[in-house]
Amino acid sequence: MTLLYYSPTWEGFLTAVFEAFDRRRKGEGLSIRHPREQDAVSLFEAERIGADPQKAERVERGMAKLSPSLPETVYLAWLSERPGVEDDLLALLQKGFDEKRDPRGNLADPVWACVNKACRQTGWERQRMLQFVRFVQTPEGIYVADITPNSNVLALIAGHFHGRFNDQRLLIRDLRRRLVLISQQDSWFIRELSEDEEIPPLPEDGAFEDLWRGYFHAISNPARQNLKLQQKFVPLRYREHLTEFQTPPP
Repeated sequence: MTLLYYSPTWEGFLTAVFEAFDRRRKGEGLSIRHPREQDAVSLFEAERIGADPQKAERVERGMAKLSPSLPETVYLAWLSERPGVEDDLLALLQKGFDEKRDPRGNLADPVWACVNKACRQTGWERQRMLQFVRFVQTPEGIYVADITPNSNVLALIAGHFHGRFNDQRLLIRDLRRRLVLISQQDSWFIRELSEDEEIPPLPEDGAFEDLWRGYFHAISNPARQNLKLQQKFVPLRYREHLTEFQTPPP
C-alpha cells in the first residue's frame, strides 16, 4: 500500500486521483490522503503528489462526461474534509468510470452514501457560515471576521459577502486552515498564510458590539428560555466568534 499525499488544492486532489487510476491499472495498492495527515505514524510507504493542471483537467472532463453535475458533487464532498473522504471519492469515481455511467444512481451503495453525507455536511456548514459571521471594524475602516468551520467553505461564502458588501473592505479569516478571504470593491480572492505569518487578534469591541449585545439582552425572555432548542439553532462550537455570546471587556 502506498499513501499519496496531495497538494491541498482542488487541482492537487484531482491530480492524485489521476495518479491513483494510472497506478491501479498496474496493480498498485493506493490510498489518497490529505497533507494534514502526513505527520501521523504509518507503516505504509508515502509519496507526495504535486498539482498538475493538465491531469486535473482530464479527470474533471471525465467526470463531466458521466454527468455534468458530478464534478460539483465531488468538489463539495472534498471540501467537507471528512476523514477518508478522498478514498470514498476515488472508489465512487472508479465505479463510475468502470460502469461508464453516473455512480450516484444507487442510493443503497455505501460508498455513495458516505460521499452524499459529506456533501450535506459542506452544505450545512456553508449555510451556518452565512448566518454566523460577525464583523469587527478596525481603525483603518476594514471589517474583519474570524471563523473556524469544520468544512473548507470559505470559497463557497466569498461571493455572498462580496456581493452584499461590495462597498466595503472585508477580511474573513479561517483560523483552522490559515486562509484569508480578501474582498474589495471590484474583486475578491483567498490567500493562504504561511507558517511564519502571525494572525493578529481582532480589534477590541466598540459601540456597535455593545449595542448588538444590548439588543439581544433586551429581547431575551428568561421565562421562555429553552437551552436545548437554542443549542440546536446556534450550536456551541460557533459561539466563540459570535458577538452576542461574548462577554464585553470590563
